Amino acid sequence: MNKPSFQRARTPAAKAERRSAILAAAALVLVRDGLDATSLNAIAAEAGVVKSNIYRYFESREEILMRLLAHDLQEISQSLPAVLAVPRPISDVAEILAGGLAATPRLCLLISITASTLERNISTDTLREIKREMILASGHTSAALRQSLPALSPGQAQNAVQFLFTLIAGLWPLSTPGPALSTLYQEPEFTQLGQDFQPALKAAIEVYLTGLLA
Repeated sequence: MNKPSFQRARTPAAKAERRSAILAAAALVLVRDGLDATSLNAIAAEAGVVKSNIYRYFESREEILMRLLAHDLQEISQSLPAVLAVPRPISDVAEILAGGLAATPRLCLLISITASTLERNISTDTLREIKREMILASGHTSAALRQSLPALSPGQAQNAVQFLFTLIAGLWPLSTPGPALSTLYQEPEFTQLGQDFQPALKAAIEVYLTGLLA
């Protein structure tokens, strides 16, 4: 990423552009260097701003990452109606959802640390704003789900979307272990402890949806 020399953003358009640049920098650092290395210092350096200037646009590192999460949720919720446009068997719906989520590792990572990390250092007002964006994306996703499974009530579809968050929060850390555990899981004695994210998620979604429609 090109790192522009710092100039204070004074107009609304310039401020919006600076916010976007900071978010883009955070996304790049997160993918390139990993979560632990995604600090405000690293984000500021990548964005070409001083760390203290980030506080003009975001409350904290956690807010930046929550904004990325909300953005990713909006993107995936907008893509689902096209692939869930017709009634399908539950197994096909589960495959589509699991495959789509497995293809968005950043989203899965951020979901997995939302409750434990991201929501802990943000004000109520900012959380309210972000949660409204997430609720909107969740509504689009549940509506898309009912296109493929019209027997689901709106409430059931919404519950299924919420359950997806729970599944991802549990399965993603288990299926993306650190180097030491990855090495251990190669040993026959411990192979059974490893998790393959996409098939495990598909199986869990299929069981849950089958139960809802039973």
